[in-house]
Amino acid sequence: MRNVKKLASFMLFFFFFFLSLFEGHASASSTPAVFLDTKKLTFNVAPTIEKGVTYIEFRSLCTSLGYKVQWNQSNKEATCLGNNERLAYSFNTSFYIHNGIVHPLQAKPLMIKNRTMIPMRETAQLLNYQVIWLGTTKDIILMNSGASLDIKSRIAEQFLDRLEQTKQFNGVALVAKDNDLLFADGYGFADQQAGRMNTPDTKFAIASITKGLTGISILQLEEQNKLKLTDTVDRFYPHLPYAKQVTIQQLLTHTAGFPWEKTGDFKDIKLIYQPGTSQRYSNAGYMLLGKIIEKVSGLPYEQYVNKNIFSVIDMEHSGFDIASTSLASRARGYNIQHNRLVEVTRDFSLRGASGGLYSSAEDLYRLDQALHTEQLLSKETTNKMLRPHYGSWGYGWQVFPTSSGLITQLAGSTTGFTSYIRRNEAQGNTLILLSNHANRNLGSIGRDIERIVN
Repeated sequence: MRNVKKLASFMLFFFFFFLSLFEGHASASSTPAVFLDTKKLTFNVAPTIEKGVTYIEFRSLCTSLGYKVQWNQSNKEATCLGNNERLAYSFNTSFYIHNGIVHPLQAKPLMIKNRTMIPMRETAQLLNYQVIWLGTTKDIILMNSGASLDIKSRIAEQFLDRLEQTKQFNGVALVAKDNDLLFADGYGFADQQAGRMNTPDTKFAIASITKGLTGISILQLEEQNKLKLTDTVDRFYPHLPYAKQVTIQQLLTHTAGFPWEKTGDFKDIKLIYQPGTSQRYSNAGYMLLGKIIEKVSGLPYEQYVNKNIFSVIDMEHSGFDIASTSLASRARGYNIQHNRLVEVTRDFSLRGASGGLYSSAEDLYRLDQALHTEQLLSKETTNKMLRPHYGSWGYGWQVFPTSSGLITQLAGSTTGFTSYIRRNEAQGNTLILLSNHANRNLGSIGRDIERIVN
């Protein structure tokens, strides 16, 4: 990837040329780092942003890539020459000339410290390069539109390395495309005290990703004719005061009228709206689904999931209540307090079917792959589960339709851990992020990785 083709080099030169047109002084926070694939570029005048346009220096880009730079003082024209390419710009004009063709500029180039600066994006697109803004780090990636998956993988891995170095990510990342694993790597410590690093099979509390497995469990029982999604709760727990009003389907789609959490027994839950008329995310609702699974199957929730999901698809690093497992195989959970990592824990089993499971990135990828087969559910039932039924919720999963396919995802957060899985059928991507640092915005990191891989 570091052996950049001449066209790529030339393209980058344009990119920097466009970026450097900012007049004035940008603060350090507004100065993006620019990468050609994985190579960080340096400039005499730093890239800068004005009115939403990124400008980059023409000369430093050209010379750093081995191209010849010409300056015509009479018409104040800067020209970059190389690889049968010619790009010229005359200061104070609103166009540039590429291989004899005039291209108007939407953002006029500027001069800073006698350096020509050009708007990056429009030039990059002309030369068939993608400009990728990474929201998490504020970096800019310049990548050939025809970049291979190998190059994209290296760019994504380097991005995660930078996040680890700046303490913005600690955990495991797994990325797959078109059913091929691109990479699965650990970042930072699973156990800081022991000096043990995270690996793709390290166990993490997955919090609300548990809900996806609860959804699968309910639909398995429906396939076995042991329940119907239209059943009301009174079929299983007739003593509950709301039992005749609430259906299994409403519990699955967070439309049952339940509050976010329960503070006592299930009989003490007070409905906060008429079931089926609104939607509020509810851990309490999924905890009740776990009790229904136990009632119908005759097994404790954790045994049911182990027998009918984990064992079926060889999820050997998954189970219930991470605190009950060997410390040597799992991550410790941490919070940052006063700029220090502090271990935190809780009774994870209390989350039940709403968030009590643990897993590894590799095991969650096995789950992703199984949903493309009929190992756990029939294709018809899987399609029903991964379809929006109310708002963005399917049965256990969030679902977002696009013109070219579905995106299904789940995110979780609990004491010391955050988790994220995103399955983009439209692009053929699977992304899994598990962190043993609390309160990490894994969705933002995931979207940046997806921008690179796509």
